[in-house]
Amino acid sequence: MRTRQAISLCRGALAPALWLIAGLLVAAPEAAAQLAPTHRIVARLDSGWRPASRTFAGTRMFTAHQEQGQFEADYELKDGGVVDGGISFRLWRNLGIGFDVSRFRTIHGARIASEVPHPFFFDLPRRTTGRAGGLERQELGFHIRALWVSQFADWLVVSVSAGPSIISAKQDLVTTVQHTEVGFPFSDLVFSGHTVSAQSETTTGLNGGVDIDSFFLHRLPFLRRFAAMERIGVGLLARYVRGVVTLQVDGQPIEVDLGGLQITSGVRFRF
Repeated sequence: MRTRQAISLCRGALAPALWLIAGLLVAAPEAAAQLAPTHRIVARLDSGWRPASRTFAGTRMFTAHQEQGQFEADYELKDGGVVDGGISFRLWRNLGIGFDVSRFRTIHGARIASEVPHPFFFDLPRRTTGRAGGLERQELGFHIRALWVSQFADWLVVSVSAGPSIISAKQDLVTTVQHTEVGFPFSDLVFSGHTVSAQSETTTGLNGGVDIDSFFLHRLPFLRRFAAMERIGVGLLARYVRGVVTLQVDGQPIEVDLGGLQITSGVRFRF
């Protein structure tokens, strides 16, 4: 089910991008020197994908048989879908400011390696490996962007932006592990399960990106008679967001990287 949803999301993001490429090919000969922007407000609604994957790890200590044991969970964060939207205002000449909101979600797993104390002998830990699946990561980002807007023609606008971000993250973390004893002489045991808790935290970060907007739809023969089409276009946004948050599990900190490269496309409205 998740695979079908991911494919559907990719198709939804790909269609506006193809429209944008088509518009660039059709109208490219008319693009000349950079012009002063003619619009003051642009609103957009995008969907897309965060293609990069990353890992982070957390180690937890526990007590068993009057001795200290531990397990390490290596989290394998995968790519996932992004929904992104916002509005920007041109303040003076090519300078502007934008306010965006983005949401990222993915389901991933973690590899677990444990050292469990022996019930009879000290300093003789048993080692096991296992896997936790179905872990969820969510990120809700609020981005402020300072923009430099370049209008190369009445249908082609490119903006470069950067600024601070506020990122609210929610992450499933493995809190405990369970094992089954094989039997005498208790030299082996089998990983049998785990428990998970969702941890949330908010932090600040940075964002930077490039947005290419094309307003060529009013040039198409079957849309020329609609005056409103001059204000509607399609765009492609490549944005990188960077943030770091420290999550706590029973007082034990785990440092988690947030953000990454995201590529989205969608509809643009200019006023």
